[in-house]
Order: sequence, then C-alpha cells, then structure tokens
Amino acid sequence: MSARDRAQLRMTNERLERLLATGPTVLYSLHQVDGALQATWVSDNIERLTGYRAAEAMTPGWWADHLDPSTRTDVIRRARRLIADGRLCYEYRFRCRDGRMIWVRDDMRVLPQQEGEALEVAGSWTDITTERRTEELRAARAAVLDGVVASQPLAAILDMIAGRLEALIPEMRVSVLLLDARSRRLHVGAAPRLPDFYNAAVEGLEIGEGRGSCGTAAFRGERVIVADIARHPYWRGFRAVAERAGVRACWSMPFKDTAGQVLGTFATYYDTPRTPAQDELDLVEEFARITGLAVQKVRAEAALRQSSAVFESTRDGVVITTLEPRIVAVNPAYTEITGYSAEEAIGRNPSLLRSGRHDRAFYQAMWASLRQVGYWQGEVWNRRANGEVYPQWLTLSTVRDEAGEPSHYVGVFTDLTQLKRSEQQLEHLTHYDPLTDLPNRLLVQSRLEHAIDQARRHRGRLGVLFVDLDRFKNVNDSLGHPAGDALIQAVAGRLRAGLRVEDTLARLGGDEFLVVIEDLESADEAASVARKLTELVQQPFRVAGDREVIVSASVGISLYPDDGASATDLIQYADAALYQAKAEGRNSFCFYASELTAAVSERMEMEMGLRRALERGELRIHYQPLVSLKGGRVGAEALLRWQPPGEALVRPDRFIPLAEETGLIVPIGGWVLREACRQARAWLDAGLDFGGVAVNLSVRQFRARDLVSLVAEVLRETGLPAARLQLEITESALMDEVEQAVDTLHHLYALGVTLAVDDFGTGYSSLAYLKRFPIGTLKVDQSFVRGIAVDESDRAIVVATIAMARGLGFSTTAEGVETEAQLAILRTLGCDAYQGFLFSRPLEAAEFARLPCFGSAGAMR
Repeated sequence: MSARDRAQLRMTNERLERLLATGPTVLYSLHQVDGALQATWVSDNIERLTGYRAAEAMTPGWWADHLDPSTRTDVIRRARRLIADGRLCYEYRFRCRDGRMIWVRDDMRVLPQQEGEALEVAGSWTDITTERRTEELRAARAAVLDGVVASQPLAAILDMIAGRLEALIPEMRVSVLLLDARSRRLHVGAAPRLPDFYNAAVEGLEIGEGRGSCGTAAFRGERVIVADIARHPYWRGFRAVAERAGVRACWSMPFKDTAGQVLGTFATYYDTPRTPAQDELDLVEEFARITGLAVQKVRAEAALRQSSAVFESTRDGVVITTLEPRIVAVNPAYTEITGYSAEEAIGRNPSLLRSGRHDRAFYQAMWASLRQVGYWQGEVWNRRANGEVYPQWLTLSTVRDEAGEPSHYVGVFTDLTQLKRSEQQLEHLTHYDPLTDLPNRLLVQSRLEHAIDQARRHRGRLGVLFVDLDRFKNVNDSLGHPAGDALIQAVAGRLRAGLRVEDTLARLGGDEFLVVIEDLESADEAASVARKLTELVQQPFRVAGDREVIVSASVGISLYPDDGASATDLIQYADAALYQAKAEGRNSFCFYASELTAAVSERMEMEMGLRRALERGELRIHYQPLVSLKGGRVGAEALLRWQPPGEALVRPDRFIPLAEETGLIVPIGGWVLREACRQARAWLDAGLDFGGVAVNLSVRQFRARDLVSLVAEVLRETGLPAARLQLEITESALMDEVEQAVDTLHHLYALGVTLAVDDFGTGYSSLAYLKRFPIGTLKVDQSFVRGIAVDESDRAIVVATIAMARGLGFSTTAEGVETEAQLAILRTLGCDAYQGFLFSRPLEAAEFARLPCFGSAGAMR
C-alpha cells in the first residue's frame, strides 16, 4: 500500500470516527460464542448516549441488566428471534448510568458467513426518546381533539392523557386536579395509578401556600417541584398518606385558560426522591398544556351545547310579515320545514301554506286575537311545497315600533311531525323490547293479568314458561356483544316460530324470555311446549360472520290456577322452577313446586348474610398444614370458614359457590389474601419456622384486572416476603382464556410469589399450555389420592401426574391424604408434599402455631 493510500485510509478512518462520535447512532458487533451472542465491538459514542464506556458495554450481561425491568422478559424473548429471522428491529427502554430511561431503536442483522466461521451480528442503536415523546405528544393532542369532537366525558379524556404519559414513562404516576373557582378547592379529574385512598385524601383540597405541591402550585399559578416529600415543609400535613401510597417526589404544574386563570394542576409522582431534568420538565409541562387545552375545549363544548340547547328555539321556523300581510323575511328553518326558499316566500301572503283543513272561522278568530291582544298560539295543519300536509305549533305576535304602533307580525312555528311520530315510537318502545321487538316485561305482565282474568272467568287454565339460555355469557365473552345480540334475535325468532299465534312471547331482558300459554288443556301440554322450545334452541345458529354457535335453554313452568293466582306469583314461581332446571343439569324443563320457593328464599337469605359477614367479622381462616416429604418442613393452606354468630359453621361448599356466582368472592378473596399474609408475617416475627402460606384464588379473582396490583399491595403492606406466598389457581380457571391466564401468571411470578395448579387432573389441561405457565407446583386432587391404595386407575393417574410434573420441573403436593398406606405410596412415587387429616385437620391460627413440629417457637403464638 502506498503512502498516499495509507494517508487516504487514515483520513477516511478519522472522518468515520468523527461521524460516529457526533452522530446519534451507536454501532456494535456481536459474535456467537458457545451458543450465546457476545459484544465484540461498540462504537465509542455509546458513552455520550448512555454514560457507559464501550468497554463496560461489552461486559457479559450488561445489556440485559440495564433493560427496563417491567419489559425485560419480553425484550429478551423477542431478541431470541434474531438467529432464526436473520434480522430484528425493535424498540425498548434502557436505563442509563445517571438513572434516566431512554427509548432505543435496536436494529440487528446476521452477517453472511463462510463455512466454519462464527456467526456475526452487526447492529445499531438509535436514541428515539425525543421521537417517541414527540409522537406521544402529537398523539395526545390528536386524541384530545378526537375526544372533544366525539363528545367524550372530560374524565375519560383526562384519563387518556394521564395514561399516555404513564405509558411513555412507567415510573411516573400522573394526577390531574381540577380547580373549582368558587370554592377554591381541587377535585380529582384523573389519577389512574394512584391508590383510591390517596385520591380520597386529595379530593376537595383547599389551595394555599404550603398545601402540598398541587395546592401551592394552584395558589401561586406557577410550578412547584418537591424532590423529596419526606423532607419538604409543603408536605408536612400529607406525609403519612404519601408514605402509604409509596410516593416520594411530586412535581406539579398549573395549567391555565387563555386569560391566565388557573384551571387545575398536572402533577407527576415518583416512588423515589427525584429532581427533574430540563427535558423531563419540558415534557410534563407540554402534557400540562395539552390538559389545559382539553379542559378548555371540553368546557367550551359544554357551553356551546348549552347555548345550542337555548338556540334550538331558532330551529323553529320564523316568518316576519307586514300588516297586510306580506312576507318580508324567513329563516333557514322556515325553508327547511316548508320547502319554500326565501326567494319563493318573500312578497307572498303567508296563506300559501294553508292545507284546507281549517275553515274560515278558524282564521278569523286567529287574526282577531292577534289584532286585539297582539298574540295567538295554537296547533295548525299546513301544507309543504311538495304537497305534504303536516302539523305545526304556531305562535303569532305583534311587533310594535318606537311609537308603540303595530309594524309587523312575527310567526314562530315548530314542525310537530317528528314529535307525533316519536310519540308513536315511544309508545311502542314503552311496551316492546328494542332488540327483538317482542313484548317487554311491562306488556307481558299486563297481558298475563288479562289472561288470568279470562281464565278465571271461563274456568280455564294457563301456563307461564320462563326460558333462559344456558351459559349465554360465554357467547358474549368469546364472540362479543354484537354476536350476543344477534343470537338473542335469532333465538327470539325461533321461539316465536315454535308457538301458536295466540300465545305471548316476551323478552324480560338479557337472555331471559317469558311465554304465556292460554287455553291450556293440561300440564302435559305445557311440558310439550317446553320440550319443543328447548329442542328448537338446541339447533345450531349462525352469527358473527357465519360462525356456528350451539346453545341450550332451560325452562321453568308455573300453572294457573295450580300454583298461583296473580301474574307476579306465576312469574316468580316459573323463575324458581327455572333455577331448579339449571341446578339439575340445564337444557331441561322443570315444573314449580312449593319447596323451590323455600330453597330460593334460603339462598337469598344466605346471600344477604354473606354480604354482611365480611362487614361484621364473621369470616374466619383455618390453616391446614402442608407437609414436605423431602425434609418435613410444614407450611399452611389458608381455608375460608363462615361462622355466623350463635349458629354452626356454614360449610364452604354451600357459601363459596354462591360467593363466586354473586361476585362477593372478589372482596372476600381480597380479605383472605390480606389476612393470611398478615398472619404469616406474624408467625415469622414470632420465630415460627414454617414453609409459607398458600392462598386459593377464585376464577373471578384470577380474572380481575387489579389482581397483580392487589397482591403487590398486600405484600407491601404486610411485609411478607413474596417467596413465602403461594397462590393456587384451579386447573379449569387456567384453561379458560389461556392467553390472559399466561399474562396474569407471568406478572404474578414477577412479584416473586410461587404459583400452584389446584385440583390438578379434574380439568382439561393442555400440556402445550401447561408448559407456558410459570408455575412451581401441581396439586393432585384428593379424588385420585383417596383411591390410590385400592384403585389401579386412580394410582395410574397419580403416577402419571407426578412423573409429568417432574419432567416439567414442577413439584407435586397430594391433597386429602388420610391413611398411612396412601402416604407410603406417595412417598414411594416421589411426591414432594402432602396435606390431609392424616397429619392434621384445618386449624385456627393459634392451634396451628402450637403444632409439635414447631417446638417452643410455636408456643409463643
């Protein structure tokens, strides 16, 4: 190579180094070593971007350690696709040396390689933080305008703004407070990630100097930055609630209207003390401005709507005439209503609208009143330009000049056509279901009362059939509510086709229908109709883009005069019979019997009692020991009990299904979780060396959106180490909506708790799904354990379950162990733990702590 070539190469290298040093893109290369990709070169400008030197960036594990913890697992999972796809371009958040989180676009390509060469990857990093923030700001502005145009509630728009900033910077929690100008108090507009108790404490905060960050900012009309709540005097009266909410810094920006008046505050909270960088302040202030824009736009829109409501009167036709009379002016509504343009109307006598329905005396009386008292009002039938006759409400007034003399007449009229049509439609809607056009509850009640009167007069009989679709909720959940509505319409059509013309079919609401059969010959005839209807419903339906749906129906039957003599009683009794039909397996019909009412009443009383039980402290937790077969360590499963005062314990199999059905299981389950963790923490503080506490999650709990945050909050409040908490979910709950289940389990797993599948073997688990769950334990259902010593089938199931669990890396716990023979077999098969009456029945907390296995530490509790 000549000296000139070397000089040229040196200049090229220097130019490239300058470009890299000043450019926004970091370049790097990776080599595959022992199956893993390792950095072999990183451009020096990475230090300007992240604060880390190139040598540090090439340290194994450096990249993964600095990913945003909330998305680390997903980012690493996506990175693994690089080798298979040959190229990967994706975006994620990365933590810099100074703690800042930046958005990075990572573009990687697998380079062509010769045979025997190690796989090499070339990649580039681009800081897109500003780009993402700019895009989010643009999207937020657009969303605000869209929301205003769509007349969305202000609360929804504010929630959207807060959510967008929180999604951009997850470590930030946003609060929007709106100022009431009269009371000078702040009210919560949006705070999606702050606890309810905190928002309740802030609600109605009076603004003033030293009233927290927001109260002070609103009072001053300028931003207030509190980097450390625990030390700042503005927060002296609010430190306790802030500490409970887990917030340590608060930056508050007031937002104002165009006149400079404070409308409210836009605040960001952080979990650690924090001073803002200028770009962070700029971003938050821009979002505060967007919030101010939203508040002004929505309020202006509301004022406009109010003005529009007042202005609606001018939507009436207005005509001004001379005293002769000749038309001199009309408004656009006049043209719209009558069909005559201004050019066609002006100069003509207003009589051009006469329909011929009113006689001469009618008009003479109108004009006489107008001339004598200056006013006339009444309903008039007029004719449009197209010849259509229509009703209108007309008001005529005399306009006087400065001398008090009549100068003009003004007529204001309202087209009553739509009103009269609406009255007819409203009359129809009052008595008919809008979805199916069937009689509604009000009309069928009236018809049933009339049918009872007829049957009483002619000594006849009639039947009431209460029809309800089985598991209709599954259709709504899986295919959506439009498909559910289409199915209801199709079912209504099929039921109507299966009845006589004289029978009444009504929709009571949801998936409930009522049939009234008059002139009934016998109960068998009612049964025949019920059977026919269930068979009709069983035939496949096609909805939601020609999707085939198969449902069934249950029917409850009551008879007049056999069961009751009033419409209310017959409907109630048919409903009770329906409940019995569903209890007997669904897709069937059942006649009313008096004992059904007693059962329904008992169920209602139990539901009312259960609602009060949590408030009155009637719920108890007993703890059944979970015994390890690999070391003898004892843990506990929290089991719910209900002890009404002065009564025997209510069996769990009686009240837990009811709690699940009514939704009470969610607050009750939350209480169990909190109480069990509190007790476990107390045992640890007392020196009790136990394995941890297991808590069952109901199906409704597991599907709740706030489950993960609830578990995190309970662990934080009670101080129980996450590893000491095991959450148990039934197999059937996991198999319903699998993708959501996988997502929820991974979020729970990320908290550090352990997860177990309860009652394994009773559902329909797919191994393909099972291996995706981050679970640690399979609990073998007691129905299999019970027969393990005498039934080969049960034993084979247990053997297969333990072997499968071991192969997947799960531990196993056997439930319901009651004999030494069962325990010996389980020990031989390699089961890891067991529970059951062989070791101990469920115990109260104090009894559990006194178990001999805990020694003197247990005596302390």
